[in-house]
Amino acid sequence: MDKQHNKTRVEQSRSVPEVRFPEFKEEWIIEQLGKHIKKTDKKNKENLNLPVYSINNKEGFLPQSEQFDGVNSNDRGFDISIYKIIQPNTFAYNPARINVGSIGYSNNLADILISSLYVCFQTDGKIDDNFLLAFLDTYHFKTSVLRFQEGGVRQYLFFDNLSKIKLPFPTLAEQKKIAHFFSIIDKKITQLQEKKTALELYKKGMMQQIFNQQIRFKDSNGHDFPEWEVKNLGKITTLIKDGTHGTHKNYPESEYLLLSAKNIHSGRINSDLEDRRISKEDFESIYKNYKLQKDDILLTIVGTIGRTALVKEDITKIAFQRSVAFFRFENQISNFIFQLFNHDKFQNELQRRKVVSAQPGIYLGDLAKIAISLPSLKEQTKIANFLSKIDAKINTVNTQIEHAKTYKKGLLQKMFV
Repeated sequence: MDKQHNKTRVEQSRSVPEVRFPEFKEEWIIEQLGKHIKKTDKKNKENLNLPVYSINNKEGFLPQSEQFDGVNSNDRGFDISIYKIIQPNTFAYNPARINVGSIGYSNNLADILISSLYVCFQTDGKIDDNFLLAFLDTYHFKTSVLRFQEGGVRQYLFFDNLSKIKLPFPTLAEQKKIAHFFSIIDKKITQLQEKKTALELYKKGMMQQIFNQQIRFKDSNGHDFPEWEVKNLGKITTLIKDGTHGTHKNYPESEYLLLSAKNIHSGRINSDLEDRRISKEDFESIYKNYKLQKDDILLTIVGTIGRTALVKEDITKIAFQRSVAFFRFENQISNFIFQLFNHDKFQNELQRRKVVSAQPGIYLGDLAKIAISLPSLKEQTKIANFLSKIDAKINTVNTQIEHAKTYKKGLLQKMFV
């Protein structure tokens, strides 16, 4: 290392992470990202017949295994001459969608095309690409993005501002060790996600056969259960109602929540500290004539239609807006109905009956007219128990995924300064 470079390192900001591999002792240098990345902007002027890719915007900053989704350029009617050529080992992002998307990374073995909207860049070789990918998933980077964005209603992270974000910079050997460590965690997460997907596909296939009556359960004596009966949904419920249509003032300190369709997913009610809160008086006014009870089924009916939740216990401090409908059943097994609501046939019926205006929606009266096939209560119980066991396995794997992600998030916080 020459004297000038030594002098530069002394003048630069230094630090060490909270957790690191013991064989490394040298302090980290804090430098702007722009010192080690260069913008690439090669237009497809030759109109090369290359595949077109786009960054996958599923859930924020994605792991390397989910960088790009391939799209065959021959299936689209666009002018690919305005697209950019991306070489292998190139990063890309949409300046207007950095919060909801990601900075993706192409490790393809050949050139690809990407929209001209994307900013593309490569490193100078002094940063390990996989180390940089790990840094892009840190809280420090995400908060830096917010600080350096510009614009009005729509915020942009221009390349010049991206370049100002400071990067903790260990030796290349330590970078590679850190990158390899996180790649092992990412591989484990990917394996768990694949296991979850396989269980979900298995359940979907079994539901298809069960609700089409290709598979029938038998009683304890090995005899067939009675034939299924077709009934309208409204004939077997004691309650079909939607949430409040009123306007309710927000009381941030209140213990009473006012939730909506966005809080229903994965078969459960999900809430957080940012959800709307209402007064006790408003809550009691909403539930003046009824209360949500254990075994009620919730169904989203405005906006995103068809998400469900099975109420596991009496709800005492949660109200819902009109985007959620409630069902209560008499002489039916609620867990069976919950599973039936998630079957493709019922979901397709919801889509067929929805009314499209400013927001897609479905009327309670139309819900009541939906015809469903019902087995006997004993067969309902067997079906519900069978499918619930698959659900339990899916939930177990999902919990393992969340624990692995939390573990990774914690280490990212401690292994980067």
